[in-house]
Parts: sequence; structure tokens; C-alpha cells
Amino acid sequence: MKRNIGLILATLCFLCSTSVWAAPGVVLKMALGDPKESEMGVVGETFKKYVEEKSGGAIEVQTFYSGALGDETETIHNARRGTLDLTCVGIANTVPFVKELGMLTLPYMFNNLDEVVAATNGESAKILTDYALKGGFRPLTWTYTDFRYISNSKRPITKMDDIKGLKFRVPQSAVLLASYKSWGASPVPISWSETFTALQQGVVDGQCYGYIGFRAMKFNEANQKYITEIHYTYQLQPLIMSERVFQKMTPEQQQLMLDAGKAAQEAVLQYQIEQSSKAKEELVGLGVVVSQLENEEDWKQAAVGQVWPEMADFVGGKDAINAFLKSFGKPEWKP
Repeated sequence: MKRNIGLILATLCFLCSTSVWAAPGVVLKMALGDPKESEMGVVGETFKKYVEEKSGGAIEVQTFYSGALGDETETIHNARRGTLDLTCVGIANTVPFVKELGMLTLPYMFNNLDEVVAATNGESAKILTDYALKGGFRPLTWTYTDFRYISNSKRPITKMDDIKGLKFRVPQSAVLLASYKSWGASPVPISWSETFTALQQGVVDGQCYGYIGFRAMKFNEANQKYITEIHYTYQLQPLIMSERVFQKMTPEQQQLMLDAGKAAQEAVLQYQIEQSSKAKEELVGLGVVVSQLENEEDWKQAAVGQVWPEMADFVGGKDAINAFLKSFGKPEWKP
């Protein structure tokens, strides 16, 4: 009997000591607004795997998709307070906290993916990080999710007259609101978590998102029959970390966060390049009609001519805009 009791106690001690050593020393919670099957999923899973492997299990990253920890504005609030470690959000939702990040939403800021990549790396990335730090959070990754193509339930859109009178869901973004108004559309600010229902119930006629995100959200099941390829804004989704949490980490842990962010950014760029056209093909196969604009220059002139002068001060001023443009090789803006 004594021998059995001793064996049991020894086993319990071993199990307890094993569980203590196996438990991670740090647990980080990450909120992501989109489903796991989206670009955010690539960022979340790549970041998680990198951190956990490189830390030898000492740091665990828990991911929560599809707004499980609240809408994006709420998660930004919590990150700034230090009650949430990480969150991946649409860039427009950061603007109420850091106005200068609104530069990234100015219509036709970027002409192509090469410009987007240049603007989120090197000196440009440092400029954006310095702005974000003033708001209490640190971008670790810039998630590439393609241009925000317009979708709607009513008709194909190929010229500006086609969009007039249609109601579109947009983020709570003064710049995006102004862009749609410049074309004669009726923008309606609706939170991301409520977008599918708003489309399904006909509260709005359409929305804007890239092909992969559209597929992941299953917007074709919410009356979105028509997509128009327009290039007025590229949807960037920064993975941000609470600066309060970051500053409590050791230098080695901080570097691990930065390295994991870089790995996630490289992975999602490759994913976007490879998967966007495949997502488009799948949606066409499901009956979604894809249209091209007859003359996008008309849309560009309307938006840039009206929105940039109107919103320049709102996003930091002409000098800030031109400093950012210069950082990735674009000519300065002369209103």
C-alpha cells in the first residue's frame, strides 16, 4: 500500500512539474475582423506559428476571427488601453485615432500593387509607424487585401451614371464617404460586423472589398450579384500591437514580434498574388458578374479633384501627404 501511495505521489509530482514547464510564459490574444479563410487568416496563422516556434512554446498566440472579440473600433480601443495584445483591422478604422493614417485611404493614392508594397516598407513604413505610435499602437504587419472593388445587388456599373442613387456600405471614414459622394452615390457608414446583414436585408445596395475577402464573407449570398473592378483605394489592414504591451516585453521578445510581423507580411503578399485571380474565377463560377469601367480616368478626376483638397487637412495636411508620397517615389501633390 505504501509503495502504491508513493508511486501515485511521484506520478502526480511529475505531472505537475511537466505542466508547469509546458505552459507558455506569455499568452497573447489577437482579434481579427475577417474569417480565417481570408488574408487576415494568413496573417494570423503565420504570425502565430512563427512566434510559437521561435519562442520554443514560451509564447502562445491565441487567434479570434470574425469579430469574436468585438468590432474593429472596439478592439483598437482595447489595444490602446493595453487590455488586448493584438488586432488586425481595416485601415479606415484607425483614422479616428490617428488622422495621418487616413492618407492611405485617399482615392487613387496608389496606382498598382508595386506602389502599395513600396509604401508599406522601408522609410514609408517608418513614417506610418511613427504616426501610429502617437495613437498608442504599433503596426507589425501590413495586410495586403487588394483594391476595394465595388459590388452591388442592382446592376452592372461601367460608367459613373450607373452608380448614382445606389446606397453603399462604407467604413466610418470621412475620406471614403467623400469619395462615393463625388461619384453621386449614397454612402452609409455601417460597422463591418453588421455589413452582411445590411446587404442581405437591403439596407444598402452594395459594398466594396477585394475578391478574396468577398469570397470569405460569402457576399454573393447577400444579394451581391455585380462586381466592378475599380482602383480608387487599396485595402490595407494593419496588424497592430498594443504599445503598452510591447513596451513591457524584453528586447528579445520585442524583436520576435517585429520578425513575426515581417514574416506574416511576406506570406500574405504572396497569398494575395496567388489567390486573388482564383477567388475571382470561383465567384464568376457562382454567377457573380464582373464588369470593367469604360473610362476610369473620369472617376479618378472626380474623386481626386474633390476629395484631396477637401480632406487634406483632415489627414494631416499637404506637407504630410507630400512627405509620404516622396518616401515611395511618387511626385508631390500640387492642388
